[in-house]
Amino acid sequence: MVLYDPDEEYSALMCEYLLGCKGLPWKIVSCTDRKDLDVFCKGHMPDVILSAASMYDGSLDKLSKNKPIILDDTGDVTCSDAVAKYQPAEDTLRGILRIYSGYMSAECMPELLPEGERSKLIGVFSPIRRCYQTTFSVFMGRLLLKKGKVLYLSFEFCEGCEELTSGGKDGTLSDLIYFIKSPGPVFSMRFRSMIKTIAGLDYIPCAVSGTDIADIPATEWKTFLERICVLENYSYVILDLSESVRGIFDVLRLCDCIFTITGNDLIAKRKIESYENVLTLYDYDDVRGKSIKCNVPYVKRVPPFDSDLCGGELIDFISTQIGAIV
Repeated sequence: MVLYDPDEEYSALMCEYLLGCKGLPWKIVSCTDRKDLDVFCKGHMPDVILSAASMYDGSLDKLSKNKPIILDDTGDVTCSDAVAKYQPAEDTLRGILRIYSGYMSAECMPELLPEGERSKLIGVFSPIRRCYQTTFSVFMGRLLLKKGKVLYLSFEFCEGCEELTSGGKDGTLSDLIYFIKSPGPVFSMRFRSMIKTIAGLDYIPCAVSGTDIADIPATEWKTFLERICVLENYSYVILDLSESVRGIFDVLRLCDCIFTITGNDLIAKRKIESYENVLTLYDYDDVRGKSIKCNVPYVKRVPPFDSDLCGGELIDFISTQIGAIV
């Protein structure tokens, strides 16, 4: 990929950022004037040219295998092949990947090679409502960042946290589902174009409604999770699960370990007992066997998900729980 922009400082910083992103399908080249670009393209056919809008003209279309992607440095570009230049670099990259994946057919999509070992899959699930499950899952993910790269996925029905639902034009988990059956490179490119981050924790904005994912069979969830665990270079993938997931027990079976949030009141205890009886009744004792029960302490005010992890009863409790899996 050739970055074609006259701003030398911007080009240097963007190239440095792109070179630090693992798993991208391109080598990165920077050209700050047309003469350098023409010289380079005489000996090479770039896969794509990322061109500042102020430098773009139709002749660039003939220099690369695919249509140029426009870096909008004016705010006036309205074409679908443009991404804003002056924004956080990760947002620019998401836009580039989203546009590029729309160009490519499955047959000519460059392979994104797996890096490192398979991710450890951690499930969080409880039949009890209002038990701090999402809070537990997110802060567990942030604490695990000390051990490696972490992805958080919410499967909750009508997630109440605005930070986790703001997908915007980049898409949500329900949009990504459409690519479950696509070839691996196509899926991976779409996946990477949707990733957002909260305090260092990667996540895909959750589906607006659980009904968007309720009809996906367990076999497709298996393909979905296997691709992420093998291709995307995460140390841990955390699944914040709910009954909205079809074949929930089969999805739990895929997990390396499961946290089951419990409660102290009689109804909560009976729900946990009933849940465990159902697991045994339907031959999911292996799920029960790798489940870790935990009763999250009551807190008067749940801290924002991007707040400092400076201790306190809740953070200390979660730290103790994850000590069993790292």
